[in-house]
Amino acid sequence: MKYISNREIAKLFHSVAAAYTVKNGDRFKILAYERAADSIDKATSEFKDLWEEGNLDSVPGIGKGIQAHLDELFTRGKVAHFETVKKDLPQSMFEFLDIPGMGPKTAYILASKLKLKDISDLEKAAKTGKIRKLPGFGLKSESEILASIAQFKQKTNRYLLTFAFPISQRIVNYLKQEKECHEALPLGSLRRMVSTVGDIDIAASSNNPKKVIEHFKKFKEVDRILGAGPMASSVILKNGLQIDLKVLPEDSFGALLQHFTGSKNHNIALREYSLKKGMSLSEHGIKFKGQTQKFKDEESFYKFLGMEYIEPELREDTGEIEASLKNDLPHLITTQDIKGDIHLHSNYPIEPSHDLGTGSMEQIVKKAKELGYDYVGLSDHSPSVSTHSKQQIIDLIKRRTEKIEQINDSEKGIRILNLLEIDILANGELSVPDEGLKLLDGCLAGIHSSHNQARDLITKRILKACESPYVKVISHPTNRLLLQRESSDANWPEVFESCVKTKTLLEINAWPNRLDLPDVLVKDAISTGVKLIINTDSHAIDQMDNMKYGVSVARRGWAEPKNIANTLPWLEFSKIFGV
Repeated sequence: MKYISNREIAKLFHSVAAAYTVKNGDRFKILAYERAADSIDKATSEFKDLWEEGNLDSVPGIGKGIQAHLDELFTRGKVAHFETVKKDLPQSMFEFLDIPGMGPKTAYILASKLKLKDISDLEKAAKTGKIRKLPGFGLKSESEILASIAQFKQKTNRYLLTFAFPISQRIVNYLKQEKECHEALPLGSLRRMVSTVGDIDIAASSNNPKKVIEHFKKFKEVDRILGAGPMASSVILKNGLQIDLKVLPEDSFGALLQHFTGSKNHNIALREYSLKKGMSLSEHGIKFKGQTQKFKDEESFYKFLGMEYIEPELREDTGEIEASLKNDLPHLITTQDIKGDIHLHSNYPIEPSHDLGTGSMEQIVKKAKELGYDYVGLSDHSPSVSTHSKQQIIDLIKRRTEKIEQINDSEKGIRILNLLEIDILANGELSVPDEGLKLLDGCLAGIHSSHNQARDLITKRILKACESPYVKVISHPTNRLLLQRESSDANWPEVFESCVKTKTLLEINAWPNRLDLPDVLVKDAISTGVKLIINTDSHAIDQMDNMKYGVSVARRGWAEPKNIANTLPWLEFSKIFGV
């Protein structure tokens, strides 16, 4: 039977949720399938392997019902219930869901009303003006669909950093089990911790390359071997990802590592600098005065060039070489510097505008203590403004506040902030009235709708939120979803200026497909004097381990501990919230 990857399973569960949505099915059932799809898509292990090992119970958000469906899927290759749910719907609507911004009901209307077979048909219908004639559609929606199709067609075969990184770590750990393997590390954009990466390249150092390559070929996740030579091997994993391994003797490993880590622009600038000094660089070492100098590690490679060691995340030719020559590189933040995480969603029934978390408040606090945090912020989404009156929102916040106060009184060794993540509405207003915000220690405010508004409108929404005395953090500021949705357009210099003036923190959100604020804007924000904060935006307990990805974004943006608010100890951090 064909191996079913996590990505394929997640897509199947999303399609079932979409089918129920079109049929106006039970909201909680739809949420359960969506949560399961997200858990599967972002899992660090392949679900087929977990099933074979009997470990499906270990994954949060995967209940007994979902496990039964997975058992049937892996046993029979399909799920009878899913076939029934989807059978009377046009198959093309599920294909349309791959188009950025396309929801289930829109996909259904387009597929059924226009009798479309695929995305190509949809594009033709838009170009010939057929969509604008449908009830509820118009010229604007037609042009937006065309733009989204163009975006879909530009998609490259890239993967989220948070998907590729755990896989690379499993391979690296496996390679190190071979005693002839002295060291192993990822290469390229993955080692530089870029937000999306292509296929995975791994470098290993060994004086017995053949032994390491033979060991590599036996990795349990390998589906087929593309090729294997004396110093390199390529394989395809069961999830479809290609892995290329390069092995070099220990005395040449540093030069190999530096060369294939890149970036291309960094290496070009480095090569131009070295040529002026009469040196020639290659993956084998540095040729100088007719001799090729070899290097066991990168530190000695850069030192030979008269440079301070440059961390992989900085190697983008954005001034790091000049700073290195002056011994003026930043002392980059590490995960060990983080003292707390304040963007965390629990399962408390506050009847929110967006999804609940899956873990309890108590479980979140327990995990935070295990991570060694001094403080934690509980910041569920605010109650929905479309289904609650002003007084109902206030009453819900009061009850939740009482619950948090009870937990705070019973806990020792950690402080708990009573926060909410509130919506910056399309008109610039906040989704919670001031009477409700006064009950909190503060709030995070983020844009969760109308992401494609004009630049000046997006900017005004953010600036207005910054001006609120209750808003302490702007969450996921650009609203991007990697490989799905482009960033909102804003006047960032104006936003940065407002954040400095109002002392509002900008978030670096570590959620797998956000990693937002992006690294380029992190660097710009720091240069303007903006204070940042790194949060995980966790909706499940295990997602609190994603802090390392937010830290990697900060590092790529040249952030030091002094630039990040949640490196502060509690007494200093609490002053931000006035508690």
